[in-house]
Amino acid sequence: MEALDKFMLYTKYVRGLCSVIGLDVLDPEYKKSFRTYFTFFLMALYVVLTVNSLISAEGSTEVLMAMSFGGFFCQCLLKLIFTLANRNQYHMNHRNLKESIYFKYLRGTEREQSVVLKNVTQLLLLVKVTSMLYLSSIFLFSLYPAYMYFLKDTKVTIFPLLVPGIDIYSAYGYGFTNMIHIFLEVYGLFGALSSDTGFMMFVFHIVTYTDLLQIHFDSFANKLHSVEAKYKTKDYSAFCRCEMRELFVSHRAVVDFLTSLKMCYESICVVQVASCIVTISLNLFLALMSDWYATYGFLIASLFQLFIYAVLGTLIQLMNDRICSLVYDAPWHLLPNPEKRSFQFLLYKTQMPIEMFVRGLGPLNVETFTEIMRMIYSSFTMLYSFIVE
Repeated sequence: MEALDKFMLYTKYVRGLCSVIGLDVLDPEYKKSFRTYFTFFLMALYVVLTVNSLISAEGSTEVLMAMSFGGFFCQCLLKLIFTLANRNQYHMNHRNLKESIYFKYLRGTEREQSVVLKNVTQLLLLVKVTSMLYLSSIFLFSLYPAYMYFLKDTKVTIFPLLVPGIDIYSAYGYGFTNMIHIFLEVYGLFGALSSDTGFMMFVFHIVTYTDLLQIHFDSFANKLHSVEAKYKTKDYSAFCRCEMRELFVSHRAVVDFLTSLKMCYESICVVQVASCIVTISLNLFLALMSDWYATYGFLIASLFQLFIYAVLGTLIQLMNDRICSLVYDAPWHLLPNPEKRSFQFLLYKTQMPIEMFVRGLGPLNVETFTEIMRMIYSSFTMLYSFIVE
């Protein structure tokens, strides 16, 4: 299977997830549909169920259990708002990826085709692992109430969310409540998967852009050394000018892509980090204070979401460093003086890398993830000591 076929397969998967919830923003003619409004309805329903559960809660533990899914809800709501606000940019980014990588290098050199195919294959593997993890979490969430009902003769709902006027201990009420919970978890799954796999698709392609840029720089260096005997001739100056123009175009494509990513995802990254911190902290406390099974599922899902965003943010930093090294290592000393000045401008541009930032914490990377986990652990141990004493 060629790289373009794999990319279109990935696109079909992401758009299929988005279309279920009515948010296929990769469609150039996207308009809100019945599915979109049904997603809004489910979000409003979740708020109603949460408020009712908080009113009916007996004790602080039940209050926290009712709020345990709140971080994911706020995350999904804000992601939905930001995605709709930037829907045109998402479509443009997807179209640019298809044209500037897959169509452009469909008949490229063997090395270029190999790089594009390798990266899209790795991307498909990553999304398969992510999808399996998300699906298994939904399966475990749904399996536990069935296990308790059939083997322990105990009625446990999927989420601690109560429907107003419905008695969960009646056969009708128990089935109806869990049916609503299944709708909420399935739509939550599709929302999280569509958002996270879309983020993976766009961010991971910075590796492809950088690998292709390296091929261009290597080719440029080899050509310079091969024609070095013609140094200071008019033909040599024209050759260098033409090659430098190609390098500028390739570098500009990387910069434009990173700029569009920053515009689309910086606010979403802030939402992702903040919601995961709240969810992890809340569910760590619930794990300490109760034996509720779902809190461990929320913990694992939040940790994975926070970690994968941090890893992809680190990937952007690494690619920025690679681009900077490519420019530094290029044989700029062989260029004529006018092209040397142009090369200085290229070097200046690489010293201003575009990164994802989380306001108040710093760049989105594994180091920030470690610092966040350290703060959460410190707060948790202090709380634990206070409760024990």
